[in-house]
Amino acid sequence: MASRNEGRLGATAQPDDTPSHAELQAPQTLNFITPTEFVELPSGGEYYPPNHPLHNQGVIEIKHMTTKEEDILTSQALLKKGLALDRMLESIIVDKRIRVDDLLLGDKNALIISARAHGYGTLYETAVACPACGEQQQYDFDLSTLNAHVVTEELLEERGIKLTDNNTFLIPLPKTDFVIETRLLTGHDEKKINQTIEHKRKRNFPESPVTDFLRSLIISVNGITEANSLNGFINSLPAMHARYIRKTYDKLVPSLDLNHDFKCAYCAHVDMLEVPLTADFFWSN
Repeated sequence: MASRNEGRLGATAQPDDTPSHAELQAPQTLNFITPTEFVELPSGGEYYPPNHPLHNQGVIEIKHMTTKEEDILTSQALLKKGLALDRMLESIIVDKRIRVDDLLLGDKNALIISARAHGYGTLYETAVACPACGEQQQYDFDLSTLNAHVVTEELLEERGIKLTDNNTFLIPLPKTDFVIETRLLTGHDEKKINQTIEHKRKRNFPESPVTDFLRSLIISVNGITEANSLNGFINSLPAMHARYIRKTYDKLVPSLDLNHDFKCAYCAHVDMLEVPLTADFFWSN
């Protein structure tokens, strides 16, 4: 019966190895293979706890940015919440055990810079204002020239600083009997500080950026960790000592040196400018 019907319809049996109509119509795959890159961590993985995926790991693997990450960086909802950069990093980090909030800030910045360099090139063109005359002008940051700042034994010895087994630093305050214990801040700490600032702004509370920063940084004084005692110490801290702690901490953070030499095209003022790492960093044009 089948053979008669095939004859009437003008059809003949196909050999088993002849492609079917559906196979002939199957679309070709047009997906790009997203390359990955290994980014050197300024910390070298030295300051992460033993149970962290980056403990003693000198590099981290990230994917190159795609249109998916561009969508993240241009999402108005994420930009409004200040989450665009974090979500972009979450998307490109290959090892999903690594949480962006747990990254040391210096390592996080290194990932942002690497993502931008591989996505749009190492030249960052943007408008800046001269610190002296205030004139706006175009300035080119060459991201390929950024060098890593690492903590050296010489620095620790020079200031009498000790690194503890918990990866915290004991910093003696000059001309006092106080020893401050500080820790390296993470993405979570950065987010918490920004939330505190925003909370005070919305409620018209007095701003206290220096105090808020020191509260995040200092975990003990002379071994005392009780919160009220630390708050009282920070609130009564002389400005010169607060400045010493902040400047010393900056030297202890393993990070890329984001400062660039700057000379004003209008008043010839010479200064150092820091590369701004905002969402606009990816959309300078």
